[in-house]
Amino acid sequence: MKTAGRHGIQVSHFYTIELVERTMFKKILLYMLCFGLSTPVFADDHAVGGDVSSNTEWTNRKGMRFGYNYANKSDESDRLESPHMFAIGFETQQTMSGDSWLDILFIQNLTISGLEQSVMIPSANIAVGFEIQDALQLAVGANITIYDPSEEDHYFHLVTAIGWTQAAGIFSVPVHLIFVPDVNDYYRLAVTTGVNW
Repeated sequence: MKTAGRHGIQVSHFYTIELVERTMFKKILLYMLCFGLSTPVFADDHAVGGDVSSNTEWTNRKGMRFGYNYANKSDESDRLESPHMFAIGFETQQTMSGDSWLDILFIQNLTISGLEQSVMIPSANIAVGFEIQDALQLAVGANITIYDPSEEDHYFHLVTAIGWTQAAGIFSVPVHLIFVPDVNDYYRLAVTTGVNW
């Protein structure tokens, strides 16, 4: 479609270029996220409180996650019928032992929500925090999703989490409460459980 204006002829391909740029932006973010999740994490041997002669050990856990996800006001969008959603995903955790009651914790998580509404809404979380007495976990980090119900391109958010991990033989069972705030009050709240190995 062409229209004549004061500055000459304008073509509607500007809208097409904008869509291509948005799609390319999402692809670049997805590639960066995948690369970030595949990069190992190493600690500096000379960290404050560390001993050069000590052998710092990293413990790795991974496992499936499933639970409930509430996305405030998301039913106002045309994609979702309800703000209540089932969530399923996969999580990896790395802990560095502090040789006492406190460990450092790194978490990477990929989650898909909305399948019960025939919608796939993926999100990813990267967080850092503490594990206390090998059970209580506190973490804060970044959340990224490709869906913004406010339609204002707010794809990045803060994520906070608290959880408890119970040993179960060679496995462990985590229970987490996750909160993702949003500047337009489209916050998300999730409760998940699963199994680690």
